[in-house]
Amino acid sequence: MAEDVRQAVLHSLRILDSDPEPFFDALARAACAVTGMPMAMISLVDGDRQWFKSQVGLKGPSETPREVSFCTWAIQSHELLEIEDASLDARFSDNPAVVGPPFIRHYVGAPIQVEGGSRVGTLCLLSPEPGLISSGQGTALSCLAEAAAVGMEQRAALLTRMDETAALHGQLQRSQAFLEQTNAAAKVGGWELALESGELSWTRETRLLHGVEDGFLPTVESVLPFYPEGGAKQLEGALAACSAQGTPIDLTLRSRNERGQSGWAHIVGQRVVDVVGSRLIGAIQDVTEQRAAIDALAQSEARYRRLFQHSMGLICTHTLAGVVTSINPAASLSLGRLEADLVGRSLAEIIPPEKQSHLEAYLARIAESQSDLGLMELLAEDGSRRFWMYHNVLDTEADPPYVLGHAQDITTQHLQEQQLQDLATRDPLTRCFNRRYLADLAQEQLGAWGCLVFDLDHFKEVNDSLGHAQGDAVLIGFVEFLSAHLQEGEVVVRLGGDEFLVFVPSATLERLQALEALYQDHAHDAPIRFSGGCAISRPAETVSDTINRADMKLYERRRRDRPG
Repeated sequence: MAEDVRQAVLHSLRILDSDPEPFFDALARAACAVTGMPMAMISLVDGDRQWFKSQVGLKGPSETPREVSFCTWAIQSHELLEIEDASLDARFSDNPAVVGPPFIRHYVGAPIQVEGGSRVGTLCLLSPEPGLISSGQGTALSCLAEAAAVGMEQRAALLTRMDETAALHGQLQRSQAFLEQTNAAAKVGGWELALESGELSWTRETRLLHGVEDGFLPTVESVLPFYPEGGAKQLEGALAACSAQGTPIDLTLRSRNERGQSGWAHIVGQRVVDVVGSRLIGAIQDVTEQRAAIDALAQSEARYRRLFQHSMGLICTHTLAGVVTSINPAASLSLGRLEADLVGRSLAEIIPPEKQSHLEAYLARIAESQSDLGLMELLAEDGSRRFWMYHNVLDTEADPPYVLGHAQDITTQHLQEQQLQDLATRDPLTRCFNRRYLADLAQEQLGAWGCLVFDLDHFKEVNDSLGHAQGDAVLIGFVEFLSAHLQEGEVVVRLGGDEFLVFVPSATLERLQALEALYQDHAHDAPIRFSGGCAISRPAETVSDTINRADMKLYERRRRDRPG
């Protein structure tokens, strides 16, 4: 695909130089978690630069020149680009990012390809150590790049719909302003009909409205032809009813002046009886422009209503107290609830109970800032959770003000992201955390942390004699045994095979000893005999070193308890 076409597609996404967004940062973090590589970026390749939508694991500029970009090479193919050691690759060995910080050696780039085939950038990972990822990790990385492409396209579509809605709102405002200006500048003519003589009098403005000369002498018979298409009969009937019963006249009729120009006239009148005699007096106004403005406004409102009803985007309005005032079919369908069941209800009724504080914070933010964006979790009619990525604004010109909400249902993407995170951090058999997640737990600790390591005694014999299914059941049962005695924040980690670890944040020796005693006292509840040891992390010590010290205690205890 031609480079100019590719760049045009990139610019149409309207994402360059935008602020960081949680969705793309989450994708970059997930890529790091899947591969174990320390740095990740979502990079977009522009004409003479590469710009980073997201950066994880490194702090640097938001863009770099394209000529030193690894990603320029990565977007030349729809396949993953992986470089095991950039210092040995002639294309990159003298690259500033290779010979200087962050001293890139291992690079993996998954092209971000949007609909139509344009590759606008990459989801790439970096490491200062040479290496290669597995095929499974490569597949997961490609899936994350696809998610990034979908996110960019949906984000662009949402911005377009918001622009269309804003333009429509502006059109409505202009129509209303035009109508007000027309009314202010309108010239009103007067008329009088003497009932006894039948004499009809017009003011100058009335003559101008009908396009006749100042010397024109009107009569009822000469006036009626100015109102075609049944208007003459309506006017004649209204004059008769007002003369006989005093019924006030209030008509808006099509008109055609002496010069053949069509328009609309608003005619009002009433019967008056005084010393002068019995007569009808009234006014006439050319409302052609007002009528056109009203028609245009009605058409605009009809177009807005069609947009509201048929938009694939989720649109709703609510008060500053959170009461829903309108909701479009797409939003109703997303929640599996009828529009009539939602209008008039509080958002609190469709927000999960544990998220009520988030709703209160959202309402406070939008009242203060007049806009808000983020992710909102809602309850569908069937009890399932729906996740809406929203950008809502407060209409302060309305009385009372109301919130206009625009959203996209990203439930599928959100659940996929959670599944990817789960796959990256949990052991698929026992569902406890894995060793990769242990490193994250330890890194999050501000102070010391502790661990108890366990090794199952003669576990190989279980597999050999009873089969792997029974062995799996033993592993699952042992995790349940370890978990039963833990406090909040303490978690079980499978280090590999039949080796397990209990992670204790902010550990004290007393807590570790208490846990050891609990496990020993309840050892008869475990599905298999086990050996254990514990340790507390030391400053500047690696996770592996802490585990090794706990292992040494385990082996020492095993030798002591089971000599020979």
